[in-house]
Amino acid sequence: MIDDLLLIALNEDLLPGGDVTTDCLIDNNHKSDFELVVNENAILAGGSLFEEIFYTLDKNIKIVNNYADGNKLSRSTVVAKLSGSTRAILKGERSALNLISHLSGIASITRELVELIKHTNVILLDTRKTTPGLRSFEKAAILAGGGKNHRFNLSEMVLIKDNHIKNVGGVKKTILKVRECYKDKYKIEVEVNDIHELEEALECNPDVIMLDNWEIPDIKKALKLIPKNIPIEVSGQINKKNILEYAELGVNYISTSYMIKNTKWVDFSLNAV
Repeated sequence: MIDDLLLIALNEDLLPGGDVTTDCLIDNNHKSDFELVVNENAILAGGSLFEEIFYTLDKNIKIVNNYADGNKLSRSTVVAKLSGSTRAILKGERSALNLISHLSGIASITRELVELIKHTNVILLDTRKTTPGLRSFEKAAILAGGGKNHRFNLSEMVLIKDNHIKNVGGVKKTILKVRECYKDKYKIEVEVNDIHELEEALECNPDVIMLDNWEIPDIKKALKLIPKNIPIEVSGQINKKNILEYAELGVNYISTSYMIKNTKWVDFSLNAV
C-alpha cells in the first residue's frame, strides 16, 4: 500500500510526459550531492518515506539520514544528505518534500500537546479524521510526536457512536446486540451523550466509556459514577488552550483530530551542494 501511495505522489508530477525541464537540462549520467535542510524548529516525521521516494526512482541513490523520526530538529540543521542521479533526485524532490513537511508538521503539533499534559497520566490519542489515502503516514507521524493511535480502521474494535444508538434504540440495547453478535471477540467502547446514557452504559460494563463533547462540570459528575476499572476517554473540541484542563480531570485518554486539522507544514529545503 505504501509503495502504491508513493507512486501516486510521484505520478502527480511525472505523468503524462515526465520532467521536461530536467530531461532537457541535465544529462542522464550526471550525478550530484544534495542536503535536506530544515528551516525552522520541528519534530521529524516521514524520514523513511522521504528516502523511499528517491529509491523508487533510482535504487542506487545514496542517502545518509542524520536524524530519526521523533527527533527534535533545530533551524538550519542538515537532516540528511543525498548523492546520485541528479535527474532522479530532482524528479522526486517535490513529492519527498511535500511528505516530510506535512508529516513533520503533524509530529510537531502532537509534541506540543503531549508536552502540555506530560505531568498527568493521560494518553493523547488520534482519530480517523485523516487525509484520505494518507492515514498510515499521518498516524505514524502522531507516534513520532509522542501521541498514540486510536483504531486504525472500522474492523479493529467496536466503537458504538450516537448514530448507532439512535438507529438501534438505546445504549443498553446496542451494547447487548454487539455482545450477542461477537461475544468477547472485540473490545467495546461506547460513546455517551449525557448522564442518563452513561448510567445505561454502565449497566453493561463496557471496556471503555467515551464522553464526547461534554462540558467540564458534567465530566466531573460522570467521573464519580464510572468505576475505576473502566477507562474514560474524552473527546470533542480539544485544542491547545483547553487540553490541560481536560487532562487534569483524571481521565485516561484524550482523543482529538486537532493534530491533523490544525497542522502547519514544516519548511524544508533540498539544496544542491
